[in-house]
Amino acid sequence: MGRVLAAGHPRLVAFYHGVGMPPDLVHEIVSDALEGMVRNFTNLRDPEAFEAWFWTIARNRMRTALRRYRRRKEANDANVSPQTPEERAMASHEHDLIRLAMSALSLKDRELLWMREVEGLEYEEIGTRLGATVGTVRVACHRARKRLEEAFRRLEDGR
Repeated sequence: MGRVLAAGHPRLVAFYHGVGMPPDLVHEIVSDALEGMVRNFTNLRDPEAFEAWFWTIARNRMRTALRRYRRRKEANDANVSPQTPEERAMASHEHDLIRLAMSALSLKDRELLWMREVEGLEYEEIGTRLGATVGTVRVACHRARKRLEEAFRRLEDGR
């Protein structure tokens, strides 16, 4: 295991730098990927599949880290408060439209969006809570977002 981790570490660092990951995230993602490999090493049934297994974990950990990074960045951007009266009025109006659009959704859609977008849960965590597969949750969240966008646009257009 030590040799695998020692050989994998520089490959992961080079990969994450090569794909343009933010430098402050590279160390975090490498650590997370290596931890995932240690935890899942017993799941590797065929040594011939090691390379595919290694890079699958590396890519999945990168995607997860990027989602978290974007959420943190968006949360920081969202916390910028409006400065002018016009900006405050627009933000208030938009907030009202979002609340109305959310209320037009089914309870299931609202619940999914809340868990994913507000609580920041991963699809796996939502699936565990709801007793559903990751694929089902992913599709349901996508459709709920689309319905929210449609409801918001209808309200924004005055329809």
